Amino acid sequence: MKTLQLIFRLFPLLLSAAKAVEEAIPLPGQGKKKLDLVLEVLKSAYDAGDELLRSFSWNRLVEIAVPLITKIVALLNELGVFQKSTPETAQ
Repeated sequence: MKTLQLIFRLFPLLLSAAKAVEEAIPLPGQGKKKLDLVLEVLKSAYDAGDELLRSFSWNRLVEIAVPLITKIVALLNELGVFQKSTPETAQ
């Protein structure tokens, strides 16, 4: 039950962070760097001492968050929220 609570707490944070990172860094092929930045946002919340987050180890939190982030980004890509740039639009 605690994991489910964590997922519901993380979802809006990760969704907002993923969208903000993509808007700030709309470069294709930078998924790993963008993921790392979203995880840094999560780490800041973790380090701030959020009780629910801190009830999990950092490694366990990452194990839960990374698949969520992957699914969020995939859905936003599929829905066209994140526009892929082409060589013409990237210039």
